[in-house]
Amino acid sequence: MGSVHSAAALDVAVLSAGAVEPGLVAAIALYQKESGRKVAVTFNTAPQIRERVEKKGDKFDVVIVPPAVMDAFAEAGRVEPDRVTLGRVGQGVAVRPGAPVPDISSVEALKRAMLEAESVVFNRATGGQYIESMLRKIGVYDQIESKTARYASAQEVMNHLLKGKGREVGFAPMTEIMLYKDKGLRFVGPLPAEVQQYNAYVASPMRGAANAQAATALVRFLGTAPAKSALAAGGVE
Repeated sequence: MGSVHSAAALDVAVLSAGAVEPGLVAAIALYQKESGRKVAVTFNTAPQIRERVEKKGDKFDVVIVPPAVMDAFAEAGRVEPDRVTLGRVGQGVAVRPGAPVPDISSVEALKRAMLEAESVVFNRATGGQYIESMLRKIGVYDQIESKTARYASAQEVMNHLLKGKGREVGFAPMTEIMLYKDKGLRFVGPLPAEVQQYNAYVASPMRGAANAQAATALVRFLGTAPAKSALAAGGVE
């Protein structure tokens, strides 16, 4: 994943979790049109963002992460008090183009699909950590662990599925899956309600931002009705 805009004549630099990408890109486009400012967004997983901010000391104007990560940043004095909730993103199931489509309409159907799959693919980020715990909870993880493949990001999961073969099943945030539909990836559906998990995402200006006023303005814009509509259209509920 790259940037929405180049850094030339940049007003705001954003570091964001990738799960909100489709909706955030649309909301940023609205902001740029309305404000005349330029925004560049770098997308990473939540663990990668923590690595960049806490260990590498990378500087951005705005950061977008799950609330628990933002709380850690706030406690360490890395972000300003302004905080806006963008929304939440649920987990979904995808298969490669032409692959058999599993039944995931219930927890029992999902369990059968996992046992019948030739491989099960998900990431090691926040969403993938939940998928592993969910598979353990429904009692199939020990039986399928040997055929699981894990990647750092949902993007790598999607690319694995696109190049795969056989009865492979992948898990990722639904917004990430939508980004690959035009490449032929098939969105099977959301997890059954009983085991669905939604991750919320919040935005905050970073302390010491090079463009503090613009950063605050962008964060506040993301809480407006037009921005919320754009986020929702991109799968961020």
